Amino acid sequence: MIQNLEQIEYRQGMLEKGMKPEDLPVKVWRGSKVPADVCAAVNTENLLNLGGVYGDKKAGDPVEYDNLKLVLTDDTVEITVFNRGIALFMSDDERIRRIHRVLCKLDGTRKD
Repeated sequence: MIQNLEQIEYRQGMLEKGMKPEDLPVKVWRGSKVPADVCAAVNTENLLNLGGVYGDKKAGDPVEYDNLKLVLTDDTVEITVFNRGIALFMSDDERIRRIHRVLCKLDGTRKD
């Protein structure tokens, strides 16, 4: 069975001392509201195979936080990146570059 992308949840911001990720606002796109260019980027960058945690949580104060949850028909893929800017600069990790390209598309759709 081919899995459909049912929902995207994106939580992003700076975690100040004492803050929890849940304290940051979350933007949710469901069904047909998921931007077509984001769906295309998720597929092009093969994000469904990149679930996990990236970056260094201790590389800054406050900590830059990105959390992307891709809810599929029968599965969920969650990607967390700490200090994305630093990770991009300091690492040669193609996975982080692929994640970054998709997150930039989501950043462009935020109207909060």
